[in-house]
Amino acid sequence: MQWWLLGKRSAEDDNPSSSTGPNCTKRKTRKYSEEYLSFGFTSVGPADNPTPVCVLCSETLANEALKPCKLRSHLETKHGSFASKPREFFENKLKDYQHRKKVIESTCVTGGENEKAVTASYEVSRLIATSGKPHTIGEHLILPAAKQMVSIMLGNSAAKQLNSISLSNNTIDESTDIAGMANLLAFVRYDCDGEIEENFLFCRPLHSNATAGAIFDILNDFMISNDIDWTKCVGLSTDGARAMLGRHSGVVKRVRDVAPLLTHVHCCIHREALAAKRMPMDLKTVLDDAVRMVNYVKSRPLQARLFSLLCEEMGSEHRQLLLHTEVRWLSRGRVLTRLFQLRDEVRTFFIDSKFELADRLCDFEWLCKLAYLADIFSHLNGLNLALQGTAVTMFHVQNKIEATIKKFDLWGKRIARANYESFENLSDFLSKRFARIERFVRMTRRELSDSRE
Repeated sequence: MQWWLLGKRSAEDDNPSSSTGPNCTKRKTRKYSEEYLSFGFTSVGPADNPTPVCVLCSETLANEALKPCKLRSHLETKHGSFASKPREFFENKLKDYQHRKKVIESTCVTGGENEKAVTASYEVSRLIATSGKPHTIGEHLILPAAKQMVSIMLGNSAAKQLNSISLSNNTIDESTDIAGMANLLAFVRYDCDGEIEENFLFCRPLHSNATAGAIFDILNDFMISNDIDWTKCVGLSTDGARAMLGRHSGVVKRVRDVAPLLTHVHCCIHREALAAKRMPMDLKTVLDDAVRMVNYVKSRPLQARLFSLLCEEMGSEHRQLLLHTEVRWLSRGRVLTRLFQLRDEVRTFFIDSKFELADRLCDFEWLCKLAYLADIFSHLNGLNLALQGTAVTMFHVQNKIEATIKKFDLWGKRIARANYESFENLSDFLSKRFARIERFVRMTRRELSDSRE
């Protein structure tokens, strides 16, 4: 029998919401102009409070986004390949959008179908959690793939019904303790009829300090209450703080006292996460600054709501930053990537604030380091996910780690030649920066040439 002891888990789920009241100042509503169709936008809603809708992706923006600069920003950011298209192109897209809207309205879901959609969402969420995949795969891969298959096999009208299944990031998420309680999670692996079975054993709260004694007491109570002999426990795999789970005075020592045949290993993923903390001081400073920026926005509900509104007005792909926690080792890469993606929005948000780190988002070198950290931690996340699963053996783990080490050597040689293609965010950031510089140089030369003539 082998155990996996997982350390404390905590997370915050900040669903931004806005409220209105009798003392709220009525904001000025903007009017829709037919000229906005040149940017790919039509409008829905009442004439005195219209809402812009993109005819290409059907995304609905706030009324405050009815400005040429914001509509153009959405078009260039999300549909850059169509930015130079003539008005006639968007008129045809408007007809397509109106046709799609009629189809959706004619096939709107009923109460019974809504119940089916919720059930389908739950079942897909359960499969994602069981497979150990990141929850974002539901929105980014599973639902689009399902639409493609249903559209091919049953037609577009049937595929449209899948839009009622909610698989967004805010819907599928890991289970958390809303009371902020520290929990002990235990998994068991055992031999059953010649097959290796693995199951979730229990999840129990740690009411006091998360000490080795408290953890062992919970384990021991479970074993005694279920009449399980400790001598049957021959393997222990731990993931958590060394102070609690150390071999000399922690849980491992206490379990070994009652289970003499015990063999202990520490989670290789957790060791890799700890090793990743040792980084050059300049990169550590950038990481700390980035976490402080995110916490400044996320830890204040009002700030989070205002930032969400700003992202909506600017037509951003995302509406919120992600909160970094040391316990969830996958969060670091995701937090940095999201911050880098929303760097323009965060810089705009900090314009009227007195946040001492606001100038970092105007520092080219700091942004380069942020992009590099986002890329390198994303690569580490990919490695960590590849090391998980019931079918993964120590041979798979060794091969994956050795392959990653060889990749690091290759990337180092590429960087020495100023080749950053292995780092997506950094490469894209640098290429756009150099492209702007080249455009500026050409424009300056053209203006000088015109002045001479």
